[in-house]
Amino acid sequence: MAKQLGISQSSIVKFAQKLGAQGFTELRMALIGEYSASREKTNATALHLHSSITSDDSLEVIARKLNREKELALEQTCALFDYARLQKIIDVISKAQFIQITGLGGSALVGRDLSFKLMKIGYRVACEADTHVQATVSQALKKGDVQIAISYSGSKKEIVLCAEAARKQGATVIAITSLADSPLRRLAHFTLDTVSGETEWRSSSMSTRTAQNSVTDLLFVGLVQLNDVESLKMIQRSSELTQRLK
Repeated sequence: MAKQLGISQSSIVKFAQKLGAQGFTELRMALIGEYSASREKTNATALHLHSSITSDDSLEVIARKLNREKELALEQTCALFDYARLQKIIDVISKAQFIQITGLGGSALVGRDLSFKLMKIGYRVACEADTHVQATVSQALKKGDVQIAISYSGSKKEIVLCAEAARKQGATVIAITSLADSPLRRLAHFTLDTVSGETEWRSSSMSTRTAQNSVTDLLFVGLVQLNDVESLKMIQRSSELTQRLK
C-alpha cells in the first residue's frame, strides 16, 4: 500500500495510530470487520423480492431489471429453437383430432392462453385447471390426439402422470420445458426448450412465462400460417361476435 500511495510505511503506521489502532494490521482487520457488518446490514434491510430485485430498488430500477430478465429469457429461448423440429411439431398439432393442454400455476396460465387461441382457429381443445380433470382427460386420449404438457421443471407429478397416461393411450406428447433432464422430457415424443434466468429468489414465474409464451405464440402463428385463409376467416368471425358483446 505504501508503494501504491507513494509514501513510507512509517507514515501508514502513524496514520493507523491516529485512528486508534496499534498499527496497519489492526486497522486492516477493523476495516474488514466494518465492511462485513455493513454487508450484513444491507442484506438484512434490502430483502430479495424477485431474482435480482430488492426492496431498496426504485420502480425505475425494478422496471429495467424486469425488462432485462424477460429480454434474456426471450433471446436465450429463441436461440435454442430447432426450426425443422418446430415445423414438424406444428404439422403434428395441425392434424390432431383433439388437443389437451396441461400445466400448473404459471404454466397453466400459458396453457389457457394457448387453448383460447387454438379454439379461435377451429381446434378442439381441453385445458382444465383441476388436476383430477386433467388426469381424467389424459386417460381418454387416443392415437391421433395430442397432449401439450407445459412445465418448466418437468418434474411436477401431476403433469408427469398425465403425460404417462396420454402416451399409454397412444397420444402424441409434446413438452414445453427446460433443458434439464426430467421425467416429462423423457416421456415426451417432442420437446420445445425454454430458458429462464430466474434465481432462487423468484417470487413468481415471470421470465419463465415469457419464455413459454414465446413458444406457444410461435406455435399458434405457425398453425395460422398452415391454413391462413380459413384461420383468418375464423379469427374475423370471432372478433365480430365479441364486438357484439360490448
